[in-house]
Amino acid sequence: MVIPGQAPTSDVARNGSRPRPRNLRPGFRRPRHLVRWAVVLLGLIVVVAVVLRQMATTAAPTSPAPQVASSGGRLIAHGVVAPVSQARVGTLAGGVLLGLSVSIGDSVDARSEVARVRGPAEVEVLTAPFAGTVTGLLAHTGDTLIPGAGVVLVADLRTLQVETNDVDEFLIGHVQPGQSVTLQIEALDRRELTGRVRTVALQPQTTPGGDQHYPVTIDLGAKPPDLRPGMSVRITLSD
Repeated sequence: MVIPGQAPTSDVARNGSRPRPRNLRPGFRRPRHLVRWAVVLLGLIVVVAVVLRQMATTAAPTSPAPQVASSGGRLIAHGVVAPVSQARVGTLAGGVLLGLSVSIGDSVDARSEVARVRGPAEVEVLTAPFAGTVTGLLAHTGDTLIPGAGVVLVADLRTLQVETNDVDEFLIGHVQPGQSVTLQIEALDRRELTGRVRTVALQPQTTPGGDQHYPVTIDLGAKPPDLRPGMSVRITLSD
């Protein structure tokens, strides 16, 4: 109702509250949690895009080349003293070891008897393949041996050499037959000897540790009287 001289009464005055917008339904609320997740997802997409772009434009770092063991410009390997000629005397047919004819340290001649084995059909006589020294016994009297089992070790201790399996692919290029090397005997107060490379393997062999190394043999220039097989040697090569 409009009274002359008085402003029309609004819906707010009549109802005591503001009118609802016509474009909103009663009970409608904005999905704020969906908005927050959309912002987080957008941020993650941006971060991933930046990381992928940096990975594509950044060059991979170059791995340093493996270094060979060296000391003051000298290349180092380790080996062991061994007889040039050594053999394991064993049984062909197998059987029971009747007895040993030698002891460790005994000198033997070529084809001299070292042991007897009673085989399936007859007694087998084991003999030394060459003149040398008995360096080890691998069985005892009364042992039952399978075919091919070793019984006695024989070696010619008059001529020794140095054997090494410590030469890997990065060191093999510095080793060649006829090359002069310096040998240091650890057990003899690091006494220095001279040697010369005799053989260099053309293909690597797998060591017990699973590494690929090239076997190398070195002749000794002189043999000290106290030098024994099995002594460790430090080998110095010229760079």
